[in-house]
Amino acid sequence: MRTIIAALLFILLPLTAHAQCVINEQALNYHYDQHVDYSNPNIPTDFFMLMYSNSPQFCQKHGKSSQYNFQCHSENAFGWVIHGLWGDSTAAYLSGDIRQHPRFCRGDLPKVPLATLKPYLCMSPGTALLQGEWEKHGACDFPSARAYYQQEQQLYQRFKVAPGQLNSAQAVRWMKRHNPVLADKRLHRQGSEFGICFNRQFAVISCPKRRK
Repeated sequence: MRTIIAALLFILLPLTAHAQCVINEQALNYHYDQHVDYSNPNIPTDFFMLMYSNSPQFCQKHGKSSQYNFQCHSENAFGWVIHGLWGDSTAAYLSGDIRQHPRFCRGDLPKVPLATLKPYLCMSPGTALLQGEWEKHGACDFPSARAYYQQEQQLYQRFKVAPGQLNSAQAVRWMKRHNPVLADKRLHRQGSEFGICFNRQFAVISCPKRRK
């Protein structure tokens, strides 16, 4: 009986059309409730940004924490993963004032059931990450967590994803070279992350151009 239960702890789920990962439930963080830091419920979303994060670089910084065991210490080798799908304000983006984007529009929300999170852990490898992105960003524009994650994954699956060993500048060049729809578009890049911008109908657009 124990052997059967142990075997069930490993669930193979699709990451995208490109890859798969193993969901080891023993490695998951079950304390993934989030708390509101600040709320901007009345700022409209002008465009969306799909943010990619470099998992190897993230794990170099944060991998000692047990809450990141699934992302950093499981049998999976994550590369570029999805940080989140953000509804952004053009004015806030151009000014660089990150506190003026839509955020926590519905306040403190209950934990999303683990069964709802599981199908998206190969894309965004953390229960707290998925919960936090829904509460902070998704709840401003989507009716449910599932609708938010589904849209996020649909966008992610549109693109070939850069190898994880590339830094953000190299990854942006790789994405433009291997995804023709991005070739003439301006992508967002900051630190170990980069982002693709979309209009409200989720067509790819250039990210707003900031003044240098």
